Amino acid sequence: MYPFALIFSLLLFCEAAFSMPRALPAPGGIVVLPIDPSAPPVTFLNNRASLFKEKGQVYALLPIPLNTAPGVYEISLPDGKHRIEIEQKRYAVQRLQIKDRRKVEPNREDIERIVKEQRRKKRAKSFRSAGFADVDFIWPVNGRVSSPFGLKRVLNGKPRASHRGIDIAAPKGAPVLAAADGRVVDTGSFFFSGNLVFIEHHGGLVTMYAHLDTISVKPGDPVRKGEAVGRVGATGRATGPHLHFGVLIDSIYVDPLLFLPIRHSSTHGAEKLSKITPDPAGERTIP
Repeated sequence: MYPFALIFSLLLFCEAAFSMPRALPAPGGIVVLPIDPSAPPVTFLNNRASLFKEKGQVYALLPIPLNTAPGVYEISLPDGKHRIEIEQKRYAVQRLQIKDRRKVEPNREDIERIVKEQRRKKRAKSFRSAGFADVDFIWPVNGRVSSPFGLKRVLNGKPRASHRGIDIAAPKGAPVLAAADGRVVDTGSFFFSGNLVFIEHHGGLVTMYAHLDTISVKPGDPVRKGEAVGRVGATGRATGPHLHFGVLIDSIYVDPLLFLPIRHSSTHGAEKLSKITPDPAGERTIP
């Protein structure tokens, strides 16, 4: 049986020296577990793992949905059941004013379009090809993180869905790069996301690139890490040019920063991942 407390401690602070993602046992985070490659499919919280290989060891990459309650959960592996403690994480509130009111309060025609697009997005987000996931990510565009993952959004005074990616501020027209090798699952113009690209990196690991000005790939295209897939824009529901970058495992959104290289020790606060620490209200916060 693996000493998971030790594994979590090691993986949580594993940074750019390794290509593997950083574990974060909290809502919106991920569980990273070493497994036997001959083991049957691993699931956690009803979600199937993506598998990747690092230095000959196979790991299961499991998403923790944003709505997961803190507590102790069990996961079954061939060598027995293991307990995983999910910590509480409090996300900040972000208030934005959107000039186009229809992007906050869609009309009937807009809603019909949105419903169709949700079905299309669902297919793209849940796409799974065979093989080990490529987790050796690069930053898809050069810029600062202007909005981190998980923000509770209030748009024009109305509560809306949490922010399920990161926004990277960049000038309009800047090239947007594939974060890792993969294949384009879908592209198109969407009501909220604007010009959008989905890429699957094998094993059910998917990245999304939203609000693009232009798209330079099409569904089915193989892409290499660092290949341009489009250019930064402000299409869809956006307040200015930026890239909305999302990461999904088995269709569940997780914090993209867990996959991206740490760029500098003095990184902007929105990019920092740190220990869970108690706040004065007695809750536990991950900045």
